[in-house]
Amino acid sequence: MKIRSEGNGIRATVRILGKSHATIIGSEKHLAKIEKKWSPPAPENGDVTIEGDEIYTCVKKIFPPVIQKDGQ
Repeated sequence: MKIRSEGNGIRATVRILGKSHATIIGSEKHLAKIEKKWSPPAPENGDVTIEGDEIYTCVKKIFPPVIQKDGQ
């Protein structure tokens, strides 16, 4: 379903994958139902690490992300 999340419409996805629109829509509905199993809640007393993909600031060179602690 990465094709759909990248902005392709249902008709474009059907052409790319060679599947019917009913199959694509059915797969999306199924994934929507099981989404919570893929993304469990964060532990209440634990640290959570969030990683960004290609979220670096480029100004003549690449700077690594800033690590913030204690909400500052």
